[in-house]
Amino acid sequence: MLRVALTGGVGSGKSTAAAMLRECGAYLSQSDEIGRALMQPGGAAFGAIVQQFGTGVVKADGSLDRAALARISFDDGRVEELNSIVHPLVIAEQARWAAEIAAKDPLAVAVVESALVFETKHVASAEDATPWRTRFDRIVVVTAPEEQRRWRYIQRVSGLDKAAAAADFDRRNAAQWTDERKAAMADYVIANDDSLEELRDEVQTLWEILKRESAERAGEAM
Repeated sequence: MLRVALTGGVGSGKSTAAAMLRECGAYLSQSDEIGRALMQPGGAAFGAIVQQFGTGVVKADGSLDRAALARISFDDGRVEELNSIVHPLVIAEQARWAAEIAAKDPLAVAVVESALVFETKHVASAEDATPWRTRFDRIVVVTAPEEQRRWRYIQRVSGLDKAAAAADFDRRNAAQWTDERKAAMADYVIANDDSLEELRDEVQTLWEILKRESAERAGEAM
């Protein structure tokens, strides 16, 4: 099996690329979805978040107020406090997911979509102090010009006016590595600065490469 990380800056289109890879036949785990589930009432991260950030991040219906939590995290410089709670749990769940896939499909291409592959300082356990490279066999970075990423983010964010959405983009963007820094560490780079059709062509080309590499790894293991 080939373990692939798919990452990129906010608004880069990594989720679109991930969905295309899933259409091609890849298994897909999305870190945001796992994180959201963990932060639901009863989820593994919920109690620790409320204890750390206070009841002000809980809505009247008992669910987590993600907008309030994001404001506190970014505006008060407490992002790492949140990450230290959520990231180890997400990473542990992804490890469990990858092991399950490897057991049933040795030829699988297992893709983890995550905004913070390089940036996270947190691991699944105190004993698992390994860098990101040991978690993945290949790293794919989706890039796009910053202004194009900002525009995409503003278009997709609901409930915020353009100024607020732009400010939110800037806060999130500042917490991530630049495209140039990420691309320098990647095995493959997808430039998502053109049409959707062009992105699909790039993803299809990448898929053929990843599928071949997974088959080669499986053959070597036999």
